[in-house]
Parts: sequence; structure tokens; C-alpha cells
Amino acid sequence: MTVYRQGERELLGFAAMEWNAGPQPLVVEGFRQPDQDVMDAFQYFYENGEPVSRAPAGTMKFHTKKGHQHWHFRQFTEYTLLDKDKAQVVTSTKRSWCLAPTDAVDLTVPGADWQPGHVGLTTACGSPSALWVRETLPVGWGDTYFQFVAGQAFDITGLQGGTYYVKVQVNPLGGLYETDLTNNVMLRKIKLRGGPAHRTVVVPPWQGIDTEEYGYGGFGFGSAGD
Repeated sequence: MTVYRQGERELLGFAAMEWNAGPQPLVVEGFRQPDQDVMDAFQYFYENGEPVSRAPAGTMKFHTKKGHQHWHFRQFTEYTLLDKDKAQVVTSTKRSWCLAPTDAVDLTVPGADWQPGHVGLTTACGSPSALWVRETLPVGWGDTYFQFVAGQAFDITGLQGGTYYVKVQVNPLGGLYETDLTNNVMLRKIKLRGGPAHRTVVVPPWQGIDTEEYGYGGFGFGSAGD
């Protein structure tokens, strides 16, 4: 995580990864009428590798901003910045993702896919003219959005220094069917220091990893909007 300026605003940039712990792949397909700019999204369910049913899951929209340029499932994740008492301070406008397996997280979980057919954004997140897209997150795999893509930031202009929490919540509207809803929220403690134009962020160690030991190169950060 890092603090940077964009005009008169101060932004807190961060990366996030959601992953599928199983036991089934997450498959969301979008369908669009030629005269519409939004796709209707459906979650598909499988048995023995074959689709057996589907359910409405929300919508998809083509994301035009830096680092995206493809169709996003709009109801996947919500980012919120909380204060030391874990009360909401800032909510990011970004909720949408192009679901794709970018990182193997745990291939020992039941149903893990050791060799997905596609890795990365080659999973067909689609062009602007697409009438159909199929986005997937296989079991055992995660999808990472790094700090340099649009939306991966909070506007912290005017916030006082102190302890805060970055909250990442998957499936915030409950539109996706899951076998376990208890693992959908993760909090990451941070400390903002300094005043305007001199703001810094400190990230305490997490699961034994001291992130302050590592520095960042020069990222070309995008807009804080979705």
C-alpha cells in the first residue's frame, strides 16, 4: 500500500485478491442485447463437469478506464476504509471485476484445478462489441487487482492520521450462491501518519510478513473511480 497525490487529492493505493476455496468453480456468464450497454449476468452450476442450472447474479458493464478495457461483473467486491473503531469512513466506487485466475493460492483444497484452460485475462472478458462473455475463477485460484489499475484506491483527502482498516468484502449484495459465507470479509490494519502533502502509510506485519521491509518502484496509478 502507498499514499500518492492526484491533483489536489490524496489517495491510498492498495492491491486486493479474492480466491475460490471450492468446492466448485465460479462461472459467471453475461448476455447483452445489441441495443444495450449492460449485460445480464448469470451464475452457472456444474455436476461432473457439465452445467446443470443457472441463476441471475447481477450485471456486467464494459470498463473503459486504465488497466481494464473489458467487461466487469459489477457486484463482486466492495472496498471500505474503516476507522479505529471499525466504523465506515470511505467506500470505494469500485465493485466490479473481470473474473480470471491470475494466481494459484491453494491447490490442495477439494476440487482444485491444477491446470485451468486459461490463466490471466485470456478467459474472455470481452471487447466492447461482445454480446456474450464467460468469466471464471477455478477452485484454488485467486484474481489479483494491483495498485496501478483504476479504482484500487481510497480518497483520503482530509483524513486525520491514526489507525484504520482496509475492508474487502466479496459478494457484498449476496447475489452469488456460496457454500460458505463466513469467509467473505477480510480486514487489513494500517496506520496513516503525517499531514496533508506529507502523508505516509505504515502497514503492520500480517501473518508473519513484514511488508515494510519491501519498497515499491514507480507505479503509474490510475483514477480512484470505477
